[in-house]
Amino acid sequence: MGVETPVFGFLADYFAVPEGGEAKMSELIHPKVEPEIAFVTKAPLKGPGCHIGAVLAATDFVMPAIEVIDSRYRDFKFDLKSVVADNCSSSRFVVGGRMAPVDNLDLRTLGVVLEKNGQVVSLGAGAAVLGHPAAAIAMLANLLGERGEEIPAGTLILSGGITEAVAVAAGDNVTLRIQELGSVNLRFV
Repeated sequence: MGVETPVFGFLADYFAVPEGGEAKMSELIHPKVEPEIAFVTKAPLKGPGCHIGAVLAATDFVMPAIEVIDSRYRDFKFDLKSVVADNCSSSRFVVGGRMAPVDNLDLRTLGVVLEKNGQVVSLGAGAAVLGHPAAAIAMLANLLGERGEEIPAGTLILSGGITEAVAVAAGDNVTLRIQELGSVNLRFV
């Protein structure tokens, strides 16, 4: 997308869609979905120097998440300033499945299957996110640390898309299945 600098957006409470719930197309422009691993922290994380091990130690649990991205820019074509102004295209999300501690999980090798209307549309593994999904969380903590900020305990963080984003339309039903974590789904109406 032409953006080479790490960026992050914020998830507002009204972005949340209940598990199995509906996202209204009338509130969106041209949405796409991304399969992600959601982290919930039990301790604060702060950089500089935050690393994967620190993230895992500060993680209460992980679970499947579908992020609905929806750029205000035609064909998702933007520069760095534009994507930041657009809150990194964040618009909706749903979390669900099994809340699992990370102790006995290798997040890099967790298999991911994204289905649209019962058909597999993408496959991946956790390693698609910077080699390890916790690396994205560490990167966020380090970016915030440069500003004197931290990730507080109890924060929900989506690690980033594991596969290419998939376009959706009214009537589509999207299900994400992650090995060891179960599944989560939503419908577009």
